[in-house]
Amino acid sequence: MWKAGRGRRARGERRAAAPSVPEELLWEILVRLPAKDVLRCRAVCCSWRRLATSADFLLAHHWLQPALPLVSLHGEVSDASVESFDLRRTPAERRPVLAFNDYSHRKNFTIHASCDGLLLLSLANHHFHICNPATRQCALVPGLTGAIVAALYPHRPSGEYRVLFWKPRCIGMPVASESMKPVLTRGIFPANRHPPVMLHGCLHIGPGCIRPSGVIFDPVAESFVRLMPSPTASSGANLHDMDGTLGISSTFDDRSGTVRIAKLWELQDYEMGIWSLKYQIKLPAQEMAHITDSKYYFVRVVSENGDVLMLCHHPWYLFHCDSKGKLLGKFLWDGVCPDITGHWFKESLVRHAFFQMQDGSCVRQPRFFRGL
Repeated sequence: MWKAGRGRRARGERRAAAPSVPEELLWEILVRLPAKDVLRCRAVCCSWRRLATSADFLLAHHWLQPALPLVSLHGEVSDASVESFDLRRTPAERRPVLAFNDYSHRKNFTIHASCDGLLLLSLANHHFHICNPATRQCALVPGLTGAIVAALYPHRPSGEYRVLFWKPRCIGMPVASESMKPVLTRGIFPANRHPPVMLHGCLHIGPGCIRPSGVIFDPVAESFVRLMPSPTASSGANLHDMDGTLGISSTFDDRSGTVRIAKLWELQDYEMGIWSLKYQIKLPAQEMAHITDSKYYFVRVVSENGDVLMLCHHPWYLFHCDSKGKLLGKFLWDGVCPDITGHWFKESLVRHAFFQMQDGSCVRQPRFFRGL
């Protein structure tokens, strides 16, 4: 009797020890935490779990998460992985996103698109998967073998997520006016190198093989129109979402072929197509020369604030500088080849029906969530 009573008292003390926080204040705290911390907080008590699993909370949590640039890592001596870089911190904080448990350098993988916390990737066997790294859920996407993916986007009328892709002589799903067909027959730049930007309910696909203008894709009407000419004719230009405004960035070489300048423009007048130069970033080439002998860099503007990531090889260094060209951090990998994907990733715990099989059972966890 004494032992049983002691057990009841102990359980009562544990229940009483659960934090008593007003629900409004608790919401404001939990909704700003990273996904991993929210999952831990669900285990505190039933009221915390109920709050942190509600549909309204999950949507609010996703929209408050930062959009962080993704870097993929391939190597012969270590497993492949994907990391996001939180550039709000100095030095930038690396966060694990994906990791393979049976990776071989002969088996490559590609991240094709990132949208609402979902990643679309393909493996060496040409199978496409859509996954949510925060919830460790994954589903196979059929019918994309041999396709070049242009975008993963939400189709609001149906509540579905759809893939815009193209194959030779075939644009996947949407239609085009007669004036757009000569442009689209040349294809659309693949999203794994030049991700599109969703603004005003439409996908904006930047210039490239269709320069000097990009195209706008209306996901409701599923049709294309021309995008206004960009301020740069570079085929390596990249689009940005600058807090609801369209931006575009490009890099410029000196006579030796070394990238020295990065520029970021902002579309001030959407209707008239008027661009203004927001940042002209002189890269810290001299400082980097004291660290590595490499003279050639892959450079990409990765934030609306003008943050720049610069990648060089032999050895593999990743440098980070701000909009003033100040070197803020450096990262070195041994035996691993990093790649700046050009995608941004916002964590999401929102539930999706396509991660459930028809019989209601959960999809088997794939092999690329090791160690997260």
